[in-house]
Amino acid sequence: MAKRKRRTQAGQEFMRRTQFKNLEPTGQARREPPPMPELPHRGETVALPNPDQIETAEMDLRRAIDERASERVFFDEPMRLDELAYLLWATQGVKEVAQGETFRTVPSAGARHAFETYVVVNNVQGLDRGLYRYLALGHALGAMERSEEIGDRIANATLQPELIQTSAATLIWTAVGARMTWRYGDRGYRYIHLDAGHVGQNLYLGAMAVNCRTCTSAAFNDDELNRALKLDGVEHFAVYFGSVGK
Repeated sequence: MAKRKRRTQAGQEFMRRTQFKNLEPTGQARREPPPMPELPHRGETVALPNPDQIETAEMDLRRAIDERASERVFFDEPMRLDELAYLLWATQGVKEVAQGETFRTVPSAGARHAFETYVVVNNVQGLDRGLYRYLALGHALGAMERSEEIGDRIANATLQPELIQTSAATLIWTAVGARMTWRYGDRGYRYIHLDAGHVGQNLYLGAMAVNCRTCTSAAFNDDELNRALKLDGVEHFAVYFGSVGK
């Protein structure tokens, strides 16, 4: 009897095709201009407290790492705006801009920083409930949709809706793929997901510093979440989210 050929899995095929030897010339190699480091926002913005003026708890790094844990149950207690501002800064804050590249509070392959940060606000002092986007270059929030329903629509696109529904706020990281593939081609999709890990760990450690807790997840229906965020799901797509609360 002939030996049955094993079917190649999608993940294995992805790893094979994104080896350096299989890559086509990149946009950078073709001397194409790089994508902009941040999507434009046309609409109302909300200024955030200056990171240098936000007070955080004095906490030894070892203690923060030892006590770090995923918390899936939150009290019905609001976060302060400065606490949210610090977490946005800790996960995507821009420290320097040089030659069109941003250097941030988290590492990214080649300083490409493919992420945008959407914020579902449920219970933050000084903010209406709704959907916002972190404008990292100006350390501000751009209002996307103020409504009671947007949070439920986004929560229902996930496999753990209670995380978003009971949180004070949820940060959703979406990737503009071209920022990374301009330099690394299809291998850049590997780096996008590695970068998500850096961002998530900073959220956990930052949450400890402002007396909050968090749980990160990638358990969502891609098509539904992309639609809820009005993303095309191809050039710009959801990658990861982290719910935060007291």
